[in-house]
Amino acid sequence: MDMSLQQLRMLREVANRGTIAAAAESLGYTASAVSQRLGGLEKSTGVAVLERVGRNVRLTDAGRELVRHADQLLRGMEAAQVAMERVSGEVRGILELTVYESVATTLLAPLLQLLSSRHPDLHLRTRQYDPDAALDALAAGDFDLVFAIDYRHSPAMPRDDIVRFSVAEDRFHVAVPADDPLDKPVVALADLADRQFIASPPALSCGRCIVTACRDAGFEPEIVHQLDDYPTSLHLVAAGQGISLIPDLGLGYVPPGVRILDLDTPLSRTIQLAYRRASEDRPAVVAVREALLVVARDLELGSAAA
Repeated sequence: MDMSLQQLRMLREVANRGTIAAAAESLGYTASAVSQRLGGLEKSTGVAVLERVGRNVRLTDAGRELVRHADQLLRGMEAAQVAMERVSGEVRGILELTVYESVATTLLAPLLQLLSSRHPDLHLRTRQYDPDAALDALAAGDFDLVFAIDYRHSPAMPRDDIVRFSVAEDRFHVAVPADDPLDKPVVALADLADRQFIASPPALSCGRCIVTACRDAGFEPEIVHQLDDYPTSLHLVAAGQGISLIPDLGLGYVPPGVRILDLDTPLSRTIQLAYRRASEDRPAVVAVREALLVVARDLELGSAAA
């Protein structure tokens, strides 16, 4: 029996993505290339690992069993690579990193600058990616590092295969139109019960956090504009279209016509760097983690332990 790690990785991607086309896109191959290699896997093992269901495919019992062992083998290979890099002590190579809008506009540039000066042989490639989906993509091996978020009012479920390293606490503030009748710098969330909100869709973790916090304060928020974009939300506030809860990282530019108020009871989220547990001691990952803490300190972000 002869099979390659590449074939096992492809089979695992089909299992995770649901289709050969989606697996091919995530791995950077054509669908025909993935089909050919998986066909070769079936030929070498003498066992069918995929079966056709209409226009799609699904794993056979043998395929599912092979994926289970593939996960173990691929984790073992990653652990071996980390061990070799630790012995060499060199911080080098290419890391694939996901970011989201507020992190990209604040943390990313200084992080890349610091890493370039400290470790010129280490290169980060970034892609903007939904943080709610990034952890699954990380676990599947699509990325090496992802920026994640954890909300106290909507905490993430722990995962054994992923480490979530807390970087900074990002507190929410209330953005209101400049002529808003609220004339005090600190307000209670309950004071906003009769207002129209501009917030992320409740299907996203940030939106769930806002809805849960408002419910804890005794009211159901009326979200009239569902937007996962802080600059746009602030411009809508300036236009008198509602109020919004904006975290520190979303306040890099506050347009004219907006006042920022504090909440009397802190509402916050934790900015995190996530990576596979097998990569926790990889020198390149450690270098990014350490540089990120420096950047967060220089930007005077809140301590994640707060």
